[in-house]
Parts: sequence; structure tokens; C-alpha cells
Amino acid sequence: MKNELRKQYIDIRNKIEDKEIKDNNIFNKLLSNKYIRDSKLILIYVSFNNEVDTINIIKYFLKNKLVAVPKIENNMMSFYYINSLSELTKGKYNILEPVTNNIVNDFSSCVSITPGVCFSKNLYRIGYGKGFYDKFYSKYKEIYKIGLSYDECIIDNFKVDIYDQKLDEVITPNNIFKKNI
Repeated sequence: MKNELRKQYIDIRNKIEDKEIKDNNIFNKLLSNKYIRDSKLILIYVSFNNEVDTINIIKYFLKNKLVAVPKIENNMMSFYYINSLSELTKGKYNILEPVTNNIVNDFSSCVSITPGVCFSKNLYRIGYGKGFYDKFYSKYKEIYKIGLSYDECIIDNFKVDIYDQKLDEVITPNNIFKKNI
């Protein structure tokens, strides 16, 4: 089921029209997000393969917050602080990863901006199937988790398993889905 959805929504995401406008709408919503404003540290993926663009988001937050990006090591995901985009190089899966050694150990006052192939309205995500984010979030439950998606990649529901970690909200160009608090 998830593999079929993954393939279907990668195909849908690859055909998104007006991507730059949609990415900009998401960027603006992030800037006005209370949790983002109140945080000191932003954990953020480096976009690739037609994901919601995070390069402009990273550039913006490098000016006024601590920023850390993920790196896969020993089949686990860790986050490392960066001070500029020049501190990134292609790593595992051809995704840009940090070359710094400044690992994040304190996850207080942080928000994690989370990638996904598609997201459900009840705040679950389907990624690329390796489980890196789910493993990470199961270890650091206190982190506020925001998914970024296009409206075309939001689905009503899919079958979750015991390893799937729920996000706190998902931001699209036209919607914000949040947990009922």
C-alpha cells in the first residue's frame, strides 16, 4: 500500500505546476508560524527531487536562527549545525549533507521541518521508505514537527504502522493541517 502511494505521489509531485509560486506560499506561511518564530533552532532537510524547496528557507533562517540539517550515518539520522550552504556536500542517496562536525545534542526550543512524498490530513507522512525520520522522532518526541507538502500530495488517510510518527502540522500552499490540541 505505502509503496504504491509512494510511487503514485512521487509521480504527482514531479508534475506540480507553478512550483516556485507554491514554494513561496509555503515559505511565507512558515515565517508566520508561531512555533518557528519562538524556536531557536530549525532542523531542516535539504530539498531534492522536486520536494518543497528548502534552500530559500535555509538561507533565510541562517541569518536569524541556528540551523541544522540531517546526515545519515550508520543507518541513523543525526543533525549537524551549518553556518552556510557551502558547508553541504552530496552524501548518501545524493542528498546534500553537512560536512561540519558540530552535531546537535540539545533539541530544546527547536522545530523540525520534515520532508515527505505525501501526507495524510491526520498528520502522518510517507517518505522514501527508510524510516530515518520516524526513528529519529521516536527518540526525540518533544520536537515540534512540521511537514511541507503540495496540496496535490495530501491524502485523506492511509494505513499507518507502529513505527509511523505523527507530525504536529503540515503546511501546504493553500492549507495548514494541525493536531487537535
